[in-house]
Amino acid sequence: MKTPRFFLGAILLFWGWQTELLWVAVFPAIILESARTMKTRFEMQSADFNKFVDISTVLLAGTIVVALTVESQKTNFILLKWLPLIFFPVIGAQEFSLTGRIDIKSFFFATRKKAEIRFYEEKAIDVSYIYGFFCLMSAASANTKGFLYFSSAVLFFAWGLWPMRSRRIPPAGWGVCMLIVILIGYEGQAFVRAAGRNISHWIMSYYARYYDSNPFKTYTSLGEIGNQKFSGAIVLRVSFDDYVPGKIYLLHGSTYNRFSSSNWFAKYRFERIEGKKGSNFWQVNPSAENPRKMTQYFRLQKGKAVLNLPPGVIDISEMKTGDCGKNAMQVIRIEEGPPLIKAVVSYTGSLTYDALPEPDDYFIPIKERPILEATAQKLGFENKTEEEILKTIHAFFLSEFTYSLELKGKGKSRTPLENFLFTTKAGHCEFFATATVLLLRQAGIPARYATGFIAHEYSSREDRLVVRMRDAHAWAKVFVNGQWRNMDTTPPSFLNFDTKKIPTSRLQDLFSFFRFELSRLRHETGVILMETYGLWLTLPLGIILFLRLRRAGQIKRIPEPGRQGKKKKDKASGFYRIEEILSEKGFPRYPYETYTSWLKRIAPYLDDKELTDHLFLALEHHNQWRFGKNLSHASLKQPTVSRPLELLQKSHTI
Repeated sequence: MKTPRFFLGAILLFWGWQTELLWVAVFPAIILESARTMKTRFEMQSADFNKFVDISTVLLAGTIVVALTVESQKTNFILLKWLPLIFFPVIGAQEFSLTGRIDIKSFFFATRKKAEIRFYEEKAIDVSYIYGFFCLMSAASANTKGFLYFSSAVLFFAWGLWPMRSRRIPPAGWGVCMLIVILIGYEGQAFVRAAGRNISHWIMSYYARYYDSNPFKTYTSLGEIGNQKFSGAIVLRVSFDDYVPGKIYLLHGSTYNRFSSSNWFAKYRFERIEGKKGSNFWQVNPSAENPRKMTQYFRLQKGKAVLNLPPGVIDISEMKTGDCGKNAMQVIRIEEGPPLIKAVVSYTGSLTYDALPEPDDYFIPIKERPILEATAQKLGFENKTEEEILKTIHAFFLSEFTYSLELKGKGKSRTPLENFLFTTKAGHCEFFATATVLLLRQAGIPARYATGFIAHEYSSREDRLVVRMRDAHAWAKVFVNGQWRNMDTTPPSFLNFDTKKIPTSRLQDLFSFFRFELSRLRHETGVILMETYGLWLTLPLGIILFLRLRRAGQIKRIPEPGRQGKKKKDKASGFYRIEEILSEKGFPRYPYETYTSWLKRIAPYLDDKELTDHLFLALEHHNQWRFGKNLSHASLKQPTVSRPLELLQKSHTI
C-alpha cells in the first residue's frame, strides 16, 4: 500500500532538520513528491531494479569505508545518519516505475541467478513505508533527546497508518486506540531506555576491567574513564596510617605525555625492580625521611595489574608477586601472583621521583593549536607568572564549565576538545585534564596527563576506604618551580555527582566483602596460621590418618565362591581345559570373543554333532557355576565336562 501524499517528502525534510542537513533533504523530497504529480512512468524490469539496488549497495559500502577511515568509533552513527540518501535510488526507482513496486528478489544477490523461484518471482513489495522508517531512525541519530522527536514520530506513524485503518471502526474509536498506544509507547520507550542504560552500564563495567588486565597498554582514549564511571563495583581497598576523615586521596595509575587524535600516549620503557630474595619487599625508589604508610588490597586480572598508588612511592612490602617493574613516570606494574594481592606502601606524598620534563611535555597537536591559542589569549597568559597562570586556569574551569557524564554531539566542532571548550563547556574529568595539560603547554609550562583513582569513601563495615570503578579519575601533572605537582581542575562536585548518578548496591557490596574476606583468609590469614600453627594443625590429622590406616591393615578380604585364582578355577571347572585343548588344535578364542560366539564360529569346522552339543552344554553349566547360585561345583564334574574332554582327547581328527 502506498504512503499518503506528501508523507515521504515531509519525513525526508524532518530527517534533514534533525540532522542539520535540511539543504541536502530538500532536493530528494521534491523528486519523490513530483512522482505523485507527474504522469510519466517507466516500465522497469527486474534487471533495472537490480541496478538501482546495486547503486545503493555501493553507496552503503562506500559510506562504511569512509566512516571507518574518518571516525571509526562512530561508524554506526554515521551509517545510520546517511541511510535516507543511501537508499534514495531504490525508493526513487519504485516511485517512478509503472507498477510502483519492486521485485523482492532484487534485494538478494543469491536469488538473481536462479531463474525459476516461484516465491520471489511472484512477490513484489512496496518499500515506501520501510524507507519512511529508515528516515525516522536516521533522524534519531541526531540524539536531540527532546519531546519534539517523539511527538513528530507519533505524528508520522498516525499519518502513515490512517489510510490503512479499518472502515468498520469510527475515527473517534481509532483515535482513542492510537492515544492508548502512544501512551504505552512513551512509557515503554522510557523503560527500554532505562533498561538499555543499565545494560550499557553492565557491559561498560565488564569491559572496563580490560584496562586493568593489560598493564602493557601504552595509550588511553578520551572516554575510557567515562565508561568506567558507570560501574559501582569495588576494585581497591585501602587504609592509610595517617587517615583523616573526609580527606580525598589521589591514587596514581598511569601517566601519558603525548596527545594525538583524542588519544594519550606514553613511550617510556619499563625497568625491572629487583626484589629481595626470600621476601616480598620491593625497593622502588631511594629512601626518604619520615615516610607515610598505606595498605592496599586489589585483584590481579589475568595475572597482571597496574598499581594505583599515592605519589612518591619509596618501597612496597608484603606484596607476593613474581615480577615488578616501573617506568620513568613512576607507573608500577606487576605480573604473576595470587588472585588477591596485599601491598604495604611507603611513600612521600609528593612527585619526587618523576622524570624531568622532555620535549613531548611541551607538544601540542596542530589540530588543537587554534583553539588553545584563542583560549590562552582570552585568559591573558602574557605577562603572568606560572603561579598566576595556574590560578587563572583553575578559575576558568570552575566558573565557566560544568561536570557531566553525558557528552553531547560535537556539532560543527572539528575535535572533541574544541567542542568541550567552545560549545558544550561540559564533560567529565578526562576533558578537564586534557584541556588543562594543553593549556599549560600553550603557556610554555611542561605538563602531563595522569589517570588513576580517588579514594574517599569510608566503609564502617570494613574499617577502610573502598575504591569503586566509578572513582576512576584523570588530572594534570604540572612542572612548576623545579618540581612536579598534581593539578586537578575538575569541579569538586563531581564526586557527589558520580555517587548519585551511579548508585551502589548494598547486596553487591556485601557479596564483595564476603568474597574479599574469604580470599584474605585463604591467601593471607591462612598462610600466617599455617606458618605459625601448622604443626599443631596437622598433627591431629596425622594421628587420625594413622589410626585409619592401622584399621585398614586389619581388614581381611573374604573370597566369594567361584572367585578363586586361575589354578582353583582350572580345578573347579573343566571348561578352561576344554579351551586349552581347542586352542592347541588350532581353534583359539580371540580376545574380543565371548565363549558363545567362539563356539558358534568353530562349530562348522568340528564336524562332530555330539562334540558340539556337549561343548554348548558344558558352557551352559560353566556360566551357571560362575554367575549363578544354584549350581554346585560337583555338578560340573560328571558327565557335563568329562564327556567333551574324552571326545577331544581321543585321536579325533579335526
